[in-house]
Amino acid sequence: VGVMGDERTYDYAVALRAVTTTDFMTAESADIPWEIIGKATSRIVNEVKHVNRVLYDCTGKPPATIEME
Repeated sequence: VGVMGDERTYDYAVALRAVTTTDFMTAESADIPWEIIGKATSRIVNEVKHVNRVLYDCTGKPPATIEME
């Protein structure tokens, strides 16, 4: 549940995850400036239909597949 303007919405959340890796087995969270994350968040919420929330995942990745599950 989110709020857009003065109304409640039941739209989707989007997760952003930026990582750096050298072997595609492990990964570390990329150092993205908060200003860039804020701009991306604003654009996604305002330009992508049915999205009312953006989450930023800053966790690393232990050995295994690099894809988000």
